[in-house]
Amino acid sequence: MIRRENSFLQTVKQLDFVLILAVIALTIYGLVCVSTATAYHGTNRNVIVQLFGAVLGFTVMIVFALIDYDMLLKKFWIPIFVLGLVLLSLPLLSSIPSMLRGSLASNKNWITLPILNVDFQPSEFVKFTFILSFGYLLGKLKDDTNRLKSVLLILLFSGATIFFVLLEKDLGAAVVFVIIFVVMWFTAKMSLWYLAGGLATFAIATPFLWGFLDDYQKKRILVGFDPTSDPTGYGYQVLQTMRAMQNGGFFGMGYGHGMLTHAAAKSVFPARETDMVLGVMGEEFGFIGIIIYIVLISVVIFRILRIARQARFEYGSYICAGVAAVLIFQTVENIGMCLGMLPVIGLTLPFISYGGSSILSLYIGIGIVMSVRTHRQKYYFERDVV
Repeated sequence: MIRRENSFLQTVKQLDFVLILAVIALTIYGLVCVSTATAYHGTNRNVIVQLFGAVLGFTVMIVFALIDYDMLLKKFWIPIFVLGLVLLSLPLLSSIPSMLRGSLASNKNWITLPILNVDFQPSEFVKFTFILSFGYLLGKLKDDTNRLKSVLLILLFSGATIFFVLLEKDLGAAVVFVIIFVVMWFTAKMSLWYLAGGLATFAIATPFLWGFLDDYQKKRILVGFDPTSDPTGYGYQVLQTMRAMQNGGFFGMGYGHGMLTHAAAKSVFPARETDMVLGVMGEEFGFIGIIIYIVLISVVIFRILRIARQARFEYGSYICAGVAAVLIFQTVENIGMCLGMLPVIGLTLPFISYGGSSILSLYIGIGIVMSVRTHRQKYYFERDVV
């Protein structure tokens, strides 16, 4: 009993408290932004859902931090991968009745939980089941990730997940999975020839892939680079987001005083609590408020990369790299699309945008990283005898 207690306390001491505090600060900042962004609803439901997701996520994060990721993946890495595919299939299965009625939605990547009556987005969680299982696969391959047999296995493994995401027509999630795949394989010493070949193949295939996109997806991509090309249509929410940030100036208009943020009609500032929450942040807290967010998320990312360098196993580093890739890409893409510089592909701003699935999955990702840190030292029976 004493040994177990000592082991537990030693694990707790290994937690990265700087990372935890930064994540908590981001979560509180997100709750403040969601609170003011949804004030026009006249209800606190969104804040309650976000808070519940954060509290549950924090609990799950601590649980994951205490679990030895190596022992878990040695036994369950394939079931974890299969679980991800099963989760991705749920929205597709739930859309079958709509298909039979001939009214299938163009983008079906979520399901509604019947009892709680809340939306559940499986792809948010599959990001991290994929990172865990793919990281372990790369670890098993070790230095052979560039052999033809290994490359085919890697492409088959990752392609299965990306294929399911594409079936859901969730372009944003598909791009995130591709980024995770490339970053993790690159971290595992992917040959630059493969990287160059992949980029060349993508460039050649782009005109053909463009033809498979729906019209709304094409327009959202185009207005991301020039929102004024469709100012009353697909470019409208980007232009309104930019106007909100201009209203805020350097110091912002203050909490609860944003003109567009508190417009009574949803159509005045669409997606203000989700994809376009940066506009809320900019209008009410100004440029300095955006800088505060960038500083906090940078602290989180740098702590994750630091943990990656200290990982006990190489594949632990790959896992951390995958989690960091999610945060970096979603942050850059969300800020870019809100500024009218990148395509609008529906990615949330980490820890800030409203969404129970989003905040819970991010805490799971941090918990996985924390497990890599808390189990970075060899066990006693593994230590080298001098």
